[in-house]
Amino acid sequence: MDSLDSTVAVSARRARAVGACLLLLAASAFGSAAHAQNAVRGKMLYGPPVPGNWPITCGSGGCHDGFPATRKSGIDKGANAPNVILNAISANKGAMGILQGYVTATDAADIAAYIGNPAAANGPSIAVSPASLAFSYTVAGANSAPMSFTVSNGGAAALNLTSLTTSGTNASEFRIANTSTCAAGGSVAAGGNCRVDVVFTPTAAGAKSASVTINHNASGGTTSVALSGSAGAATPTISLSASTLSFATVPLGSISATQTVTLTNTGSAALNIGALTAGGTNPGDFTRGGTCAVGGTVAVGGTCTITYTFAPAALGARSANLTIASNNSGGNVTLTLSGSGVDNTPAIALSRASIAFGNQQVGTTSAAQALTVSNAGGGTLSISGVAASNGAFATAGNCVGANLANGQSCTVNVSFAPTAAAAVNATLAITHNAGGSPSSVALSGTGTSAPVPAVALSRASVSFAGVTAVGQQSIAERVTLTNNGPGSVTLTSVSGSAEFDVVAGAAGACRAGQTLAQGANCSIDVSFAPAAAGARSGTLSIASNGTPATLTASLSGTGSAVAAANAAPNPTAVDFGPVRVGTAAAPRALTIADSGMTNLVVNGIVVDAPFQLVAGGTCGAPPFTLTPGANCSVMVAYQPNAAGTHQGSLQVMSNAPTPAVVTLSGQGQVAAAAAPGPTNVGFGGAGALGGALLAALGLLAALGARRPPANRISTNATEKECS
Repeated sequence: MDSLDSTVAVSARRARAVGACLLLLAASAFGSAAHAQNAVRGKMLYGPPVPGNWPITCGSGGCHDGFPATRKSGIDKGANAPNVILNAISANKGAMGILQGYVTATDAADIAAYIGNPAAANGPSIAVSPASLAFSYTVAGANSAPMSFTVSNGGAAALNLTSLTTSGTNASEFRIANTSTCAAGGSVAAGGNCRVDVVFTPTAAGAKSASVTINHNASGGTTSVALSGSAGAATPTISLSASTLSFATVPLGSISATQTVTLTNTGSAALNIGALTAGGTNPGDFTRGGTCAVGGTVAVGGTCTITYTFAPAALGARSANLTIASNNSGGNVTLTLSGSGVDNTPAIALSRASIAFGNQQVGTTSAAQALTVSNAGGGTLSISGVAASNGAFATAGNCVGANLANGQSCTVNVSFAPTAAAAVNATLAITHNAGGSPSSVALSGTGTSAPVPAVALSRASVSFAGVTAVGQQSIAERVTLTNNGPGSVTLTSVSGSAEFDVVAGAAGACRAGQTLAQGANCSIDVSFAPAAAGARSGTLSIASNGTPATLTASLSGTGSAVAAANAAPNPTAVDFGPVRVGTAAAPRALTIADSGMTNLVVNGIVVDAPFQLVAGGTCGAPPFTLTPGANCSVMVAYQPNAAGTHQGSLQVMSNAPTPAVVTLSGQGQVAAAAAPGPTNVGFGGAGALGGALLAALGLLAALGARRPPANRISTNATEKECS
């Protein structure tokens, strides 16, 4: 290339600079190859990938035209010597400095390979995308979701794959899946591609690394894709189908029906049960059975059962618990038991002692109000009659003639239809075979000549979902009260019962003394704070001068003596939007918080490909522990390996009753081809092409005043036509 430094006129050097710029302009169009010393790519960079169509013909003027036939101007010195090419550009030999910023070290290596062996440009080439695979956290002993890379042949001949093997520090913990379309001994046609699927199968905790090595007949002979992943120790986790068993009432001398709790190992290692210990106040009243046994083992995803029956030894409330000791990641787990012993004789229990109907227009009938009759004793309760002492009150329901076993109930519906404008008081008598018959309920109402507004609740009952720990308060549930008219209504009282509190101060809340216009409404927010474990119940009551005078809604919930952990991710859904195939979207941060009442032990985070965990969060590698109210973050990335919509999830595996799930989505897109100009098959993008063209055009414009038209460049001796 030293002939480029020959003493010729400045205009001739400029002409050669333009020729060199145009000759190597393709370098910016093809980007950086995955591996250097690629003669196929070097040919593309040296000139357009159309044999014989060189970008410059300068006759005997000293340009590198006609290669490889003529090999002019010391071009052979660049054969397999990329530094010679780079040094010529850096030293501005023959005005080649114009190419600085366009020709990279990889470009120079590929051009040098082509100059050294032009025939190699007619062979195969290889490019892989992506050049590395980073697997998300995987529990030791488990298999990750497969990740893939593509092998492309941008050459002119078939690419033969001699072998595909894993190698490196942890080669045995990564395997090439049989779903791969690339295979040892196979080939990839010119312009074609195939796929390699890799699965991460860690055997122990820690950071892992390896590589997939491909031996082939393209330049270099060997191509590698780096593999990495992180593994955590496998841990077992207990999940109980219920944390409490409530047996309600059972007569002395009787045994309850069997109740069952299913224990599931939702962790990643076998669960070993060390002890099943009965405790509490009355452990002898509860008899355990089932398949869970001391010294037993529950496989990952496996289950066993714990059964109990209740035979009270005395009247009144009875309670006990079972402590399950094991290698559970969250420590010991407790199952709470409760029940009540009752006498063998029947005993009647009424849901209310009085029913007040308030004002009711004469000649109309009120809405019915319900009275629940239950058997709180051990013997059968037989009801022979239900009657009101005043004809203004009518009864209906399924109680007359009912025979109720312990715990069973029936309903009496009472309505009020006054015949005169006056206060009416009466008694509802219930005749039965238990002591104290007949039982009575006070009835009252007032007949009026004016219409009375009707009020209604949006819900007749409220059941608090899940389990609330004793001493804790649930999220509030809302009930709406509406005045259907005619006229306005005034509220007298709004109240809950002992373990169900009406939340005061909320916007639009119902309150005593409040007047609602016809069609208006207000809301009542009720929360649950159990005082004891087991099923709990109560009543919401709203009294007014409307009809019915007292509105009620039944309330129920379950208390637990065991404080539960809860994994709360934020956000619960992430959409990465459109992302170019082979590139990665900016990582998104997800917060994991312990919104429960005991320590949250996170023993694994599982992410579906092509989404993956990346470095940068504050949680650290599982297992890790969060105290109640604490939080940390993880970073999630998206790198699509194919076009189309991708959907997956991130699951937080912990000692919480159920895994926390974040929905992930993204759209892989293929980049649009550049036009006009050569396409980059298998060698990356053409993002720098525009800049190179502008630079070349700028140089030509600068020389325009010193050369004749029609692309003819003057020297001090002759005119050379550059086409």
